[in-house]
Amino acid sequence: MLSSVNVMVLGVAWASMYEHTQLIQRHYVYLVETLDVRCGLLDQLLSANVVKQAEWESVNAESTPTTQTEMLLSVLCRRTSDQFDKFLEALDTTGQQHVRNRITGRRQGVSSDVRVCINLLY
Repeated sequence: MLSSVNVMVLGVAWASMYEHTQLIQRHYVYLVETLDVRCGLLDQLLSANVVKQAEWESVNAESTPTTQTEMLLSVLCRRTSDQFDKFLEALDTTGQQHVRNRITGRRQGVSSDVRVCINLLY
């Protein structure tokens, strides 16, 4: 029998899992059009135990970048919030900070790309 404390804990866990799924759904078109799965992102997710080897192989086997992204997003919807956080970190690691910034609303003063350009000028 579940106590009210257990139900509350389960409710919080489900709520946090649901949040990142909602985030993916809200930005689905943007993610499908913008996310680059082939730039090392899948390898990062495999190393971080976000995707399993079989999922990695399935995503890589897809013939178009669009279907690869759609399959990855489907996998991410079934992951925990901690694993989704690792996905966000992998976006940073693979040079896709702009994607993370857009879907999370994260703002940065000056992007690293702009800093590189400024440094090259001086």
